[in-house]
Amino acid sequence: MVHHPDIQAAAQAEIDRVVGTQRLPTYSDRESLPYVEALFKEVLRWHPAAPFGIPHQLDSDQDDVYKGMRIPRGSLIIPNIRAMTRNPNVYHDPDGFTPERFLNGDGIAESDPGAFVFGFGRRRCPGIHIAHSSVWLSIALTLAVYDITPYVGADGTPELPTLGYSRTTISQPEPFKCTIKLRSMATKKLVEDSVIIN
Repeated sequence: MVHHPDIQAAAQAEIDRVVGTQRLPTYSDRESLPYVEALFKEVLRWHPAAPFGIPHQLDSDQDDVYKGMRIPRGSLIIPNIRAMTRNPNVYHDPDGFTPERFLNGDGIAESDPGAFVFGFGRRRCPGIHIAHSSVWLSIALTLAVYDITPYVGADGTPELPTLGYSRTTISQPEPFKCTIKLRSMATKKLVEDSVIIN
């Protein structure tokens, strides 16, 4: 959001309009928040958590054929999910961060990355529904109560972080600085009221 304040503002405006500022969004609000849904899909597409999926070995007792290509038995199959999410034949401006690509405004919405970023067939992530729900809700809750802006250095200049990611099976952002502030006193109360103290 630090790099895309206009997208953050659009999602926050939708949350404020639909949910209001007297309560936090819940999962039951999902269908009423199409821009937040599009933002969620763009997060999945733009940098998948597992860019090369989970490799598996072709364990059949014979070779396989896929789209005319022979795959010898015993081959290790590694799906390049990141390449799929950056395919210019599927996604317009694939390197851009554009949630609007998933809205049906002026044309056909682009392919939903949720169909493949969690794997395929029997090897698809068994927690896909929990992941979808929890990531969507994290986005909605965070944007409902916080503004995420660039870190401001000692000289008063905003510093945009470099977009770097770990090069591991499960990718994550490299550490970066930003400023996270409550949007208002009303959101401060929402956060305080939602904390359960035992």
